[in-house]
Amino acid sequence: MKENLSARDQFFSKLSHDLRGSFTSMLGFSDILNDPNEKLTLEEISEYVSRIGSQTKESYELLLNFINWLKLDTFKYGLAKENFELLDLILQTKTYYKKIFLENKIDVKLEIDEKHKLNIDYEIANSIFNNVFLFLNQITSNGNEIKIKSMHEVKSNFINIEFTTKCVDKDLSFLQNIKLEKLNSDVSYPIIFAIKFTELSGGNFDFYQDEKDEIKLVLSFPSA
Repeated sequence: MKENLSARDQFFSKLSHDLRGSFTSMLGFSDILNDPNEKLTLEEISEYVSRIGSQTKESYELLLNFINWLKLDTFKYGLAKENFELLDLILQTKTYYKKIFLENKIDVKLEIDEKHKLNIDYEIANSIFNNVFLFLNQITSNGNEIKIKSMHEVKSNFINIEFTTKCVDKDLSFLQNIKLEKLNSDVSYPIIFAIKFTELSGGNFDFYQDEKDEIKLVLSFPSA
């Protein structure tokens, strides 16, 4: 309980700091765009609009994590579970990050069985995969690819989703020391939320590095 309370306090502190900074930036950019004395070129206008969009997206993701944290904290024993197709969720998340992946020349290859369905809260699942994709974008080397495949464990009736990528930094020791209380790293906080939400949803989260220096994230959820 102390660990969860500490993690929650750290998260609320980070949330308030990041949101304040994000909204301050958006308001500043908006003021510049609305100032008739500013003689902006089309290129400058486009740049400010792009920055506003980026800041809005980051704020949106933070708010979703906040809402889902409260949801899990309050209703974790009574979450409304539903059946939905894994492929649809993956494609939806992939589309959301399409522009970012294109900019970083990251290719996403799918090996998802169309028959695989999950049985968990949809909003929580959406937040988990958004955080995973955000983390993968941050650690994947430019020009590399992310492979995603699903497998059904008949014995346990769980669906395993495996993400494989080449890491920018081959030293992945930071992954072994991730703690819920340490939310001050822009790289670590998405994966912390993904782990937290996965575990509280009755799933499992594991990661390791193989002999090819590739990082593998393996998420397991109850099958529908």
